[in-house]
Amino acid sequence: MPAAFPARVVAASVVALGLVTSCSSPADEARTAERQYLAIGDSYAAGYQPAIDGGEAENTTEGFAWRVAQETGLGLVNVSCSGITTVDFVSGDPCDDELRAPGAPAPTKGSELAVALDHLDRHGDDVELVTVVLGANDLRACAFDTGWRGCVAEAVPRAARALDDLLGQVRERIGPDVPIVGLTYPDVWLGAPVLAPDSREAARIADASVEMFRTLVNPALARTYARHGADFVDVTEAFGAYLPADRTTRSAEFGTLPERTARICDETYYCALADPHPTPEGHQRIADLVVGTLER
Repeated sequence: MPAAFPARVVAASVVALGLVTSCSSPADEARTAERQYLAIGDSYAAGYQPAIDGGEAENTTEGFAWRVAQETGLGLVNVSCSGITTVDFVSGDPCDDELRAPGAPAPTKGSELAVALDHLDRHGDDVELVTVVLGANDLRACAFDTGWRGCVAEAVPRAARALDDLLGQVRERIGPDVPIVGLTYPDVWLGAPVLAPDSREAARIADASVEMFRTLVNPALARTYARHGADFVDVTEAFGAYLPADRTTRSAEFGTLPERTARICDETYYCALADPHPTPEGHQRIADLVVGTLER
C-alpha cells in the first residue's frame, strides 16, 4: 500500500469510500449491467483508507466511486490502482493485485489502460459515465525546495501527454455524448502547519502548494480534459484551498486554524495521520461534485 507522503514531497499516493448498495454487488454483475459507470484512477478512485481503529491500510468500497454509483444507479466498473502515475497507467505494467480496487476487472496483457479499453471494447455501449482521477503521483520526484516550480513544470507536461492519450482512446470507444468527469485533488499540504506548528517552513509549503495547484497542475489538467469534451472538477477549490489564508475558524481537535487548513483536517487524514487520502466525508464531497457536474 502507498505510504503517506512527507510534507516536502509534491505528490500524493493517490490524482480517489461502507455502503451496502446495488453498486457493491459482485464485480461480474456490475460488468454485465446494462448501465455502467467506469471509474479510472489511482488510490482516490480505489478507495484507499489508511490504518485506523486497529484495522489495516487497504483499498475499500468506501471511496467516492462507490458513492457515485449508488447515487446514479449505475453498475460500477473500477479500473484503478493505488500509487500509480498517469504515465504508468497508460504504458506501464499491470497493477499488483493488492493495489487494485475491490472487484476490479482482471489484469490483461499490458497496462491498466489496456484493462479499461478491453472492457470498453466489450461493453462500451453500456457505459454511461466515466470518471478519471490521475496526476498527483507523477509529481513524486518533486520537492518543495527552491527548485520545485521547475520540477513541477517538467513533470506536469509528461502526465498531461499520457492523460491526453488515455482520454483520446476512451472517447473513441464511448462516443461524443457519454460524460467524462476529470478530477484533481485536495491540497493536503495546507495541513503542514498542523503537523509542524512551530515551523516557518511548513507555512511556506502551504502557500507554495496552493500556487502549485492553481497555476501549474490544475490548469494543465483542465486543458487536457477540455480537449476531449470532458468536464473538469477543481477539487482543490472545492476543499477550500483558495480561501484567504487569514480567514480562520475554530477546530475542536486542532484549535484556531485557517479555514482552508481546517477543511483539509476535517475531510482528509492528513492532519491526524499525515496521510493524504480523504475521510468518508471527503469522499462524499467528491462524489457530490461528480453528481452535481452531471446534473448541470
